[in-house]
Amino acid sequence: MPIRSRLVALAASVTLLSGVAVVGFGNVGLSTSGASALTGAAMPLQEFVNDGAWGRLWNNYNQTADSQGPAITGRPSAITYGSSVHVYARANGGDLMEFDNDGVGRRLWNAYDLTQSAGGPTIGADPVAVLIGGTAIHVFAESANGDLVEFNNDGSGAHVWSVHDVTQLAGGLPIGGDPSPVLNGSALDVFARDTNGDLEEFADSSPASQSWSALNVSSVAVGPQIGGDPGAVVSGGTLHVYAGSITGDLLEFTSAGGGTWAFSDLTQTTGGPTITGRPSPVAVGSTIHVYARTSTGDLGEFAYSGSWGYSDLSTAAGGPAIGGDPGAVLYGVSVIHVYTEATTGHLTEFVNDGQGGHTWNAYDLTQGAGGTTVGGDPSPMVYGATVHVYVGGPPPATPPAGVGLYGLDQGAPTAQAIEDNWPVIGDTGALGTQTVPYSGLNEGADLATGQSIVASGRRITWLSFWTVSGPVASGAGGTPCYTSDCYYSASFSAGQWVAHTIDAYPAAGLHLKPDWVIIDPEGYPDNHSGLDSGPGAVSANWFSFLQGWNNGLTSIDPSLRAGFYADQSEVNNFDLSSVQLPEFVAIAFPGPQNILTNTNNVAGYIAFGATCPASDEEQTLVGSAWNGAYNTLQFAGGAYCAP
Repeated sequence: MPIRSRLVALAASVTLLSGVAVVGFGNVGLSTSGASALTGAAMPLQEFVNDGAWGRLWNNYNQTADSQGPAITGRPSAITYGSSVHVYARANGGDLMEFDNDGVGRRLWNAYDLTQSAGGPTIGADPVAVLIGGTAIHVFAESANGDLVEFNNDGSGAHVWSVHDVTQLAGGLPIGGDPSPVLNGSALDVFARDTNGDLEEFADSSPASQSWSALNVSSVAVGPQIGGDPGAVVSGGTLHVYAGSITGDLLEFTSAGGGTWAFSDLTQTTGGPTITGRPSPVAVGSTIHVYARTSTGDLGEFAYSGSWGYSDLSTAAGGPAIGGDPGAVLYGVSVIHVYTEATTGHLTEFVNDGQGGHTWNAYDLTQGAGGTTVGGDPSPMVYGATVHVYVGGPPPATPPAGVGLYGLDQGAPTAQAIEDNWPVIGDTGALGTQTVPYSGLNEGADLATGQSIVASGRRITWLSFWTVSGPVASGAGGTPCYTSDCYYSASFSAGQWVAHTIDAYPAAGLHLKPDWVIIDPEGYPDNHSGLDSGPGAVSANWFSFLQGWNNGLTSIDPSLRAGFYADQSEVNNFDLSSVQLPEFVAIAFPGPQNILTNTNNVAGYIAFGATCPASDEEQTLVGSAWNGAYNTLQFAGGAYCAP
C-alpha cells in the first residue's frame, strides 16, 4: 500500500491552548495508510558462505533476487541433495517454498512453490527438512490449522511432491510452533510442542509407510510442560530432546527406546541461567553440546562430557549480545560453528577455533562479508569444505503491518505469539492514577513485551498503550478540573513520566523502544477521563489532552512516536480525525460496523471479543471495509490460536 507521508492540514480546527496549537503535533509517526499483505516481517532469503570469492573469506548472496522467488518469514531449513542445495522456507503468504541451485532456466537458483505443486496447505510456522537415504526429502511444518504436516518428494498421486497430515495419521494433538525431526536408525521421530504445552513425539518406524504414532513425552517422563520449540539430536542410539520450560529452565528429555522417557533440568543441574527460545543441540562423538540464548541475551553452551557443565560464550569469546535462536553445526570432527543474530542485526559466528589464545571466538559475518543485516534465525549447513548460512534479511525499515494480538500474559504467551508469526504485539504499559503523573499503576508489562521481542530476534511491531487519567484531581483542593489547560497539564505530565520510564529500559538490558506510544484516556476511574460525557466532553479538551501527551513524550525523548486510542463514536463526535496523530480505534467482535465518517489518521483497529480460529476476523480488519494497517485482536475467554 502507498505510504501516507502527510495528513490533511487542519487550519480551520486550530485552537490555541496553553500558548501552543493543538494540531500539527510534529512527530506524528504515521507511516502507512492501509492494509498490507504482510503477516510478519517478510525479508529476502540471504546466503552467507565462506567461498573465498571477491577477495573476502565470507560473502553474502540474495537468493530471493537470484531465484526471482518470494520474500520469506521465519527461519529457513537447508539440506544437500546430491550436488545441489535445497532451502525450505515459509513465503510471506504462508506457502512452503523450495529454493534450489539447480541451474534451470539459465539461473543458478530457482524457487518452487511446494504448497501449490503438492496441493497442500499453507504453513503457520517455520519448516524443517530432513534427508533420508540420499534421495527422500521430508519437510515438516505446522499447518495453518495447527496440524503437523509432512511434504515428501515421493512422487505419489502423479505429483513429485505430496503432503500428509501427520497429526491425523497418528491420532495426535495439533502443535504450536516449529517441529524438530531426527532420524534414529531407520525410524523417523518428530518432536513438537503440542497445544497443551506438552512435548509430543510423532514416530514412524518406516518413513516410506506413513505408519505414524503419537506419544505425549511430557506425560510419560512425568516432566513439566515446555515453553517453546524443542531441538532433538541422537547420540549413541539415545534420543535427546531439549526445550525451555515455562519458567525458562533448559530441560532434557531422553529415551533409549521402548517408549520410555526420562527428563532432567539442566539449568538446575549446572547452576546455569534460564534460556529463551529454541535450543540448538550438536552431538560430537560421545559428547553433546546445547546452544541457547540466555535470558540476559548471551549465547550459552550447556555441554555434556561425563557430566553437564555451563559456559557463557558471549563472555568467553568477547562476542555480542544476541537475539533469537542460535543455529549450530559440526564442521569436521570437533569444530563447532554457532550462528546468531546479534542485537545489532549483524550475523555473527561463534567458533571453537582456538585463535588468539581463546577457545571460542566471535566473528562479525555481516561486516566480514560486506553483507546485509539479518532479521531472523540463521540455519547453517556444511557443504563440502564450505559452510552455508541461510537467513532472512535485511529486516524491513518500517514496522510490519497486519493483524497481531493485544492483552497477552507476560513471558511464554507473548513469546509463543511471536513464534507463531503474529506481526503486531500490543500491551498496557500502566493504568491511570488519580494524582500526578496520572499513570503508573501496575506497570511492567511493557518492558516484558520488549524483552520478548528482542529475545525472538524478529522485527515485530510494538504498540505500547498507557492508560492516563484526566485531570481528576488537578483543581483547587484536589477537585476535578475540566478546562483545556488542566487536560493539557495532566497528559503532559503523563507523557514525560512514560518517556522517562521507557528511556530507563536499557538499565534492565532492553535496548528497544515501542513503535508507537499510545495514550488511552480510559483513566481512573474508567469514565474516559471525563472526555466521553459530562463537562469535559468537548473537542478542545480532546485536542489539548492529545497534544499534551505528544509534547510530554517528545520533550524527554524526541524519538518516541505518539498515538492515541479512542472508539468510533468519540472519533466522530469530537472530530478526532482532524488530529495529526495516528489513531488506534477500538472496535468489538462479533459483527463490528464501521461508522467512521473520516479515516484520515487511522493507523489501525484494536478489536476485542476475538475467537478461534481468527482468520475471518483478521481478514475483516485488513479488508476493504476497514483497511487497517496496524491492528490487534484480543481473544475472549482466555482463548488463543495462531494466525
